[in-house]
Amino acid sequence: MKKVLFATTALVAFAGAAAAEVSLSGSAEMGINGGDNIETQFWQDFDVTFKLSGTSDSGLEFGAEFSAVDVSKGKLGNEFGNGGGFVYIKGSFGNLTMGDTDSAIDWALQEANIGDPGSIADNATSHAGYNGSYGDFCAFITWCFNDNQVLRYDNSFGPFAFAISYAQGAITSGAGGFLLPGDPNGSLSVGARYSMDMGGTKVKFGLGYINHDTGTGTPDLNIWGISASGEFTGGFSAAIAYSNWDWGSIGSATHIGIGGTYSSGPVTFHANYGQYDYSGTSSNDSGFGLGVAYDLGGGLSINAAYGQSDFFDGGSSSDWSIGAVMSF
Repeated sequence: MKKVLFATTALVAFAGAAAAEVSLSGSAEMGINGGDNIETQFWQDFDVTFKLSGTSDSGLEFGAEFSAVDVSKGKLGNEFGNGGGFVYIKGSFGNLTMGDTDSAIDWALQEANIGDPGSIADNATSHAGYNGSYGDFCAFITWCFNDNQVLRYDNSFGPFAFAISYAQGAITSGAGGFLLPGDPNGSLSVGARYSMDMGGTKVKFGLGYINHDTGTGTPDLNIWGISASGEFTGGFSAAIAYSNWDWGSIGSATHIGIGGTYSSGPVTFHANYGQYDYSGTSSNDSGFGLGVAYDLGGGLSINAAYGQSDFFDGGSSSDWSIGAVMSF
């Protein structure tokens, strides 16, 4: 929804050099957000995304992308918590990307939110059963595996594509800045995906693995996962993903997520469900998300969403939002 360019400027630095392009896109949101333990309140948000691109004399493509929010919050650069920005170089050798980008496993696997029209507060993808990454987080307040600085190489050969990535280890956590009892050594990941067209039905399979090397005396976290997704005629798309999380003597878990979307004319409906099952216990974290959007055209839509979470300790919560989503 944030792909419409409202300004494009061509910058030519030197005579004879290939032109470099700077393009801008914008987004804005306004509405109401509420739920359990959330005061029903107004919601507004806006951002501008900068996309820089160019081509060398030898045909190499290069560029970067970041948002005004990242700049205003000081998230760009090499410090812990780099958010939003990345740079890339690509050519016949493949693609090389560095910054806040997907690890190889996240790049390879399709999440359950396939076709999700989105919402102002992301309610359909923030419930307790949703998996949006594979260990790229801070757990137990002080455990952080990387600092959002990912270096990924990927390439494709016909319907087959693969990737390998490395994320440098974090020095401090993002929650309160607590020092780790030993800096983690980073995260190494590999992934592959295969795509095919079956008479107008687009099918994609993904496989990935990531090792988070804690470097702290704590067992490494190893995650592997698979996914399958399809985009069918008639406006329907669906995805299913399974992953196994193994933290050695600390424990293990499995996750499954499934989702689908149906679009007809200006209306889009989405639903997804996810569940984490923990070893040695019958308890789990689970949840579902629902979303609907009505496209008014010209980059404006009305979106609503609902999320329900059920936690392993028996508690539950829900949240919802409705509002206008604008793309420029």
